[in-house]
Amino acid sequence: MRLAVIIPCYNHAQYVGDAIESVLTQSRPADRVIVIDDGSKDDSVNVLKAFESRGVEVAVQENAGAHETLNRLVERAANDCELVAILNSDDTYLPRRFEQCLPAFEQRENLAVLSTDFHLIDDHGGELDSQSARAKWFRAAWSLRGRDFAEWMGVCNFPATTSNVIARTDYLLANPFRPYRFNHDYYLLAKAVIEDRFALVDEPLLNYRVHANNTITTAPAPLVREMLRMHLDLAAALAPELQGNKDLRERYASFRRAGWKSISSFDAGEAEAAFADLAARAGSEILATLADTMDDAETFPNRHLVNNHDGQSPVTEAGGLCEKLDILRGELDSLKGSLAAARELARLRNRVSLSRKFALGRLLGGYRELVSDRGKTPTEKLDNFKAAAQRAGFDLS
Repeated sequence: MRLAVIIPCYNHAQYVGDAIESVLTQSRPADRVIVIDDGSKDDSVNVLKAFESRGVEVAVQENAGAHETLNRLVERAANDCELVAILNSDDTYLPRRFEQCLPAFEQRENLAVLSTDFHLIDDHGGELDSQSARAKWFRAAWSLRGRDFAEWMGVCNFPATTSNVIARTDYLLANPFRPYRFNHDYYLLAKAVIEDRFALVDEPLLNYRVHANNTITTAPAPLVREMLRMHLDLAAALAPELQGNKDLRERYASFRRAGWKSISSFDAGEAEAAFADLAARAGSEILATLADTMDDAETFPNRHLVNNHDGQSPVTEAGGLCEKLDILRGELDSLKGSLAAARELARLRNRVSLSRKFALGRLLGGYRELVSDRGKTPTEKLDNFKAAAQRAGFDLS
């Protein structure tokens, strides 16, 4: 499969050379490298022109904005490349990014978008200060890895950047970047996740540069409004398939539920108000028709209350990703404790069994408590063995 790397550049003369070098030194070379300078005011164009002799395709345009530039780059790549990798002009790839990522598209025909883990770097290319606000945000976001992608994406845009997108060209043509200021990558990634056409390589293969002025310093309202618009756009795009696709509905619902308790700036109440307004405008006839299409329900509502409640403990439903993560961590801690107890029990049994006292006692038919397996859990079995050994006079210290 042919791969094109597309690089939109705007006022990054200081960084774009390193970005292009990281593409040209890949262990699996790109088939095309295409750059559009989006009306830079610095020396970016001269830096880019110096790479033309090495096969880099350079175009210059008046400023059109990030989303429009990306769409134009995709259209150029679509002529002869099935895959597109996006790289922002201030980020860099690690040398084996394509070698590690591209086989996934051969192995999985429906895969549309792939991302990887990444390193955070600062203005000077060094590791980002771990105590900075952005580093803490990403650390929190990626602490949720390992969970359902739709839930994780609902909580936060964990791939973080368009530089972390490798995609099939036809998918990008069918889902062009939208004129958002903050969320054009989030929309694309969320849609691919909800459609189950996303994959993650859990290895850092990208250097994502976080500038000192990267943090959003404006009031939250513009971001919240754009997040609301993004959710409405997603709902509209997915609507034709939702009624007839139960798996798609479940992933979309998982994404939406997680968004309600998001660690991002999204205000779920705003979205519900917007959906309520849309329902009011639709009218009762359309709403009745929509309700009647829900004919594939196989279980009663709240079945977990009937089947699982013991009649005594409070009813809880771990609907949020973080709550589920806490439950899993508790189960993991319990398993670790059981494993430690089982190992200690095996060690003590071996120690006792090697003693002459035990060998003689067993010949005489004694020490039955020490060879029995009393207890339901490894911890109970360990406690019972220790008690029996102490009664029999064995020193376990």
